Amino acid sequence: MVKLPLLKVLFIIKCGLLSFVQSQSLQISTSFMSGNLIFTWRPSNYSFYNVLITRNTTSGYWTRVTDTQYIVTDVLLYDKITINVRTPGSDNRMTYNVFKIKTKVGHTVNLSWTASFFPVAGQYNAYHTYRENRTIFSVSSSRVSYGGYNQSTRYTYLTRPFASTNIMFEIRDITLDDAGYYNGGFTAEAAWSGGGVVLIVSDKPSQPKLTGDLNVEVNRYTSLTCSSQSTSAPDYYSKLLTLSYAWFVNDTKIDRGTLILKVTKDLKYNRYTCTATEEDMESERSDPVQINPMYGPDKIIITPEPILNINDKLTVGEGETIGPFVCTADCNPLCNITWRVKGTDGVSDARSVMGTLLQQQVQRDMLSFRCKADRGDKTLKQSIQLDVQYLDDILLYMNGEIKRKIELNENALLRISCRVDGNPAPTIRLSRSHSETELRKIQGTWLNYTIDTAQCTDTDTYRCRGTSTGFNNTDTVININVLCNTRFDKAGRFKSTYGSKSGMDTTINVAVPIIANPPPQSSDFKWDGPVQVSARTILSTGDVSYKHVTESFIPVKDHTYFGNYTLSYKGQIVTRITINAEDNLLENSSMESAGEVASRSCIIAISLVSILLGLTWFMVAMFIVYDRRYRNIHQKSKHGEESTQLQTQNMTQHYDDLQGTYVDKLETQIMTQHYDDVQGTVEEENYTNLKGDNTAAEGDYTELGQRDPETPYEELKE
Repeated sequence: MVKLPLLKVLFIIKCGLLSFVQSQSLQISTSFMSGNLIFTWRPSNYSFYNVLITRNTTSGYWTRVTDTQYIVTDVLLYDKITINVRTPGSDNRMTYNVFKIKTKVGHTVNLSWTASFFPVAGQYNAYHTYRENRTIFSVSSSRVSYGGYNQSTRYTYLTRPFASTNIMFEIRDITLDDAGYYNGGFTAEAAWSGGGVVLIVSDKPSQPKLTGDLNVEVNRYTSLTCSSQSTSAPDYYSKLLTLSYAWFVNDTKIDRGTLILKVTKDLKYNRYTCTATEEDMESERSDPVQINPMYGPDKIIITPEPILNINDKLTVGEGETIGPFVCTADCNPLCNITWRVKGTDGVSDARSVMGTLLQQQVQRDMLSFRCKADRGDKTLKQSIQLDVQYLDDILLYMNGEIKRKIELNENALLRISCRVDGNPAPTIRLSRSHSETELRKIQGTWLNYTIDTAQCTDTDTYRCRGTSTGFNNTDTVININVLCNTRFDKAGRFKSTYGSKSGMDTTINVAVPIIANPPPQSSDFKWDGPVQVSARTILSTGDVSYKHVTESFIPVKDHTYFGNYTLSYKGQIVTRITINAEDNLLENSSMESAGEVASRSCIIAISLVSILLGLTWFMVAMFIVYDRRYRNIHQKSKHGEESTQLQTQNMTQHYDDLQGTYVDKLETQIMTQHYDDVQGTVEEENYTNLKGDNTAAEGDYTELGQRDPETPYEELKE
């Protein structure tokens, strides 16, 4: 067995012993190296062997060898190789099928072969051999591993079940490095001993090069040679290929291997290129060459001498004129002086008389003016390179189209492109008119600006402007209108809690900032609250078209109108507000601080009196009743001014009594009633308001100091 090197390793061929003629006294084995198939057999008592090789169906000649091996070269040219090794005592015959698959760079291919057996214990390894030997995956009876990973970006093992001897896998995104020999086995040596498949990856040949003498005296012969190389892999396959060539003369195709030309003056206008073809894949064209007939002067002088810039070019604006220029040459015999103008679309005659270039109006597609002097078998040329400066009108594209205005839905893709053709490269700016914001600035021909998800706030007039030194600015505008649904404007000024009195003519003016485009209908806004209200709503638009303010006048006829209100538009919630009694809002904060001081003072006073009179328990009970009644009275003050005044008198009188001023009969009755409430009514968790309303569950009553104000704005966000 021949050992394989790491860099140039064997290619592979599916092989199998088909038949033996007579007895198999010789055991023939194979190995592969660099495209060659090596047949090997065990030494015997014979001093020589007769070998016959059949390639496909074509048999060669019997060859006598004294060694115990025979090498067949370039086997990839064939589909099968048959060897017949004959000895005086036996005739040994073996046929190998050459399995090869062809694909192209970038394609996906499936490779497969049949293993002689799948190991019961251990794993089956798949190997790739070309410039190096490597394991691409390993298969056990239950799983496949790609170099320690469960998946691979390039390989996918397709055979199921895993223990099958039918090996098949996929290779994606084929490159030239994937070419070579693929086979598997328990060990690498087992894989190299036979079987497997050769992957041939084809690519178009390299760009040809043209060689030959291009500067030739007139009436002499010159030849051009086109040469290229196959880039297909493996290299032991590509070296077997023969490339074909095609020539192009000014884009006219002619089929020749080597181009032999007789040089004339007219050949200088011809461009020669060639291509190479490998099977059905054609290379890029070679760089063009031109024959330069030799027939001219030694020196050309242009008068007046052009004033060139640092790039050795004559700077001129588009539409300006240059010339006249006089071209002279020292020729023998006399030269024929002509002027040519070179443009982006080719070369043409320039306006000239007797070697003088007449005054020319310059266009942007002009690259140079060239003076050519011909004399006998020599020629000489000299050019004035042009740097034509210009600035075009700006073009503005919206999503690939030129428009003056565009309307699109919110969250749509918005791509703005500004194009200004100019030399030198102009400066392009994109800005928004309303905010006077410069969105982007670039020097070049194109400016691109993308909004992945357009919003209402992108509605504006956009301006593209191109500037270049020495030219007037060029600009254009487009109106972009982004449609969006009605929603609350989180950035606007908004008040969520209001304090108010109640009455038949009392209303609350609520302003809600809105974002919408087009503007919403004020009649589609609706307020829902503790009671059904009919609020008059008007709509005003701000300084931008998509920002609005709804101004609603909500009636507050009596205390039932206090509470939480929800603003909706066509059934969709916009925001929430809270309307509270105005006196509650004003007194709540003072109650917190004043009540604290009063409570401490009262407790000290009551304690002193209780100690002196021995009635501490009674005074504490009276204070609790007082404090609760005091809060109840203020909570119910919104039901009428009369109750408020009466309660205020009682609170004032009670405070004076605690200071030791006097206690009259009315206060004594009230205090007694407080005590009764503590012992009776409060225990039953009911209370009676000052106006004689029916009792209500104490659980429905909330003291001012314990109110948990709602936050409509945060709820809307949630």
